[in-house]
Amino acid sequence: MFDEEEDLSNEQQLNADVERFEAHLFGNQLGFIDSDRMEGIIDHYFSKGEFSKAKRASELAYTNFPFQHLFKLRIIQCLCGEKNFKDALTQMQLLNKDQLPSFEVNVTYASLYHQMGNTKKAIAFWFKALEEADDEEKVEIYHDISLAYQQINDFDACIALLEKALEQFPEVESLLYELGFMYDRLDRHTDAVRCYLSYIDENPYASMAWYNLGNSFSKNEDYDKAIWAYDYCLLIFDEFSPAHFNLGNAYLTSGKVHQAIDCFNRVLELEGDDPMALCYLGEAHEQLKEFEIAINYYRLCLEIQPDIHEAWLGLGIIKDLQGDTREAITLLRKAQSISPDNASVNLVLANAYHKLEQREEAEFYYLRSLSLDFDDPEALQDYTFFLLEDSPLVALNYLQENQQDVEFNDYYFALLTHVLVHLGRNEDALLLFAGLVESDKQIAQLLLEWNPKLKFHKDFINLLND
Repeated sequence: MFDEEEDLSNEQQLNADVERFEAHLFGNQLGFIDSDRMEGIIDHYFSKGEFSKAKRASELAYTNFPFQHLFKLRIIQCLCGEKNFKDALTQMQLLNKDQLPSFEVNVTYASLYHQMGNTKKAIAFWFKALEEADDEEKVEIYHDISLAYQQINDFDACIALLEKALEQFPEVESLLYELGFMYDRLDRHTDAVRCYLSYIDENPYASMAWYNLGNSFSKNEDYDKAIWAYDYCLLIFDEFSPAHFNLGNAYLTSGKVHQAIDCFNRVLELEGDDPMALCYLGEAHEQLKEFEIAINYYRLCLEIQPDIHEAWLGLGIIKDLQGDTREAITLLRKAQSISPDNASVNLVLANAYHKLEQREEAEFYYLRSLSLDFDDPEALQDYTFFLLEDSPLVALNYLQENQQDVEFNDYYFALLTHVLVHLGRNEDALLLFAGLVESDKQIAQLLLEWNPKLKFHKDFINLLND
């Protein structure tokens, strides 16, 4: 109670001091304000980004209290805020630093060099400041250094710093999430999982840690564990709609469509007509082949936000499934115009043109889809089969001439084997097939789906069964 009264009294005093200073700027007498209260006025303007007024207050304070060199430092910090870096650096070099806390000096140098673009020097001064910082200041500086490392693309140093910071301050969730973000940025999702699990061991009721763990499992395509993590997040905080939404996505990707629908409906309960939840409800009902319901959700989504390409894509796919491929192309082109660099949209559009035997347009979108994602197995499969309709030799030439781009596609060697079989080059095909069986038997078995005659070819069957 007394602390609250003291805070109120301090706030009233600060407001009165700021009013007096504002009046002084228009020519009124300021009267005496002690140094602590002057510092309060300066900090007030700093917090609002009003560096010109902060500098006027700092200059006045330094005139009235010339032996308090901190006010001189505040003037320099104001020059930084005004982006007058040259004058700020000159005055820093002339400053009597022996009379100032070295922490303040180092932080000011770090901020100055950082804003000037000399990130490495800024980092060096932040590390100096760490040596004398209190715990709250250390956390802030760790975040500053982390951001600086990211700006110079030194991600390994950033991760090492954040791991060290988290060991020192395991209770600070912001450090955990920044570290998790870095792991995700570098596609080190397994490391992110380890990081979140370690944190949860000590903080089992940290709902956001469970949520981020679910996201990392999802990015690792481990959807069962993602569902487990999101469930725990929601046990702790049931009204957290992003967790319901991502849980719905995990269910949908896992083929658990009815559970996904429940999750997206829960998002609507919490958020109202959320366009992405409506869109994914459309996709869920599309998967159930409840096309009219799906169309309704897609249209509701687009009424709220017309530029969601997934909804246009869903409408186009349904029209195609219903046999109206020409209308489907109109809808798919709308999706492609909104998201021209989406490989999946371009692939669906290519297949639609292929169905109408508009081969020139189909080839254009097949190649565009592959150029956007050479590793997409379905895109490489569809385009290779498309070329096979013209000539196995054309398909072979494409695969060989573009090997540098597509050889890391999971289906590359299976498709190359398939084309060689079409050309009657069974010896070459068997050599490739033997390697496929050894490296990935499941993909090798696709060859028998693509070419059912091979089920009766003893050499291929013997290799598959060895």
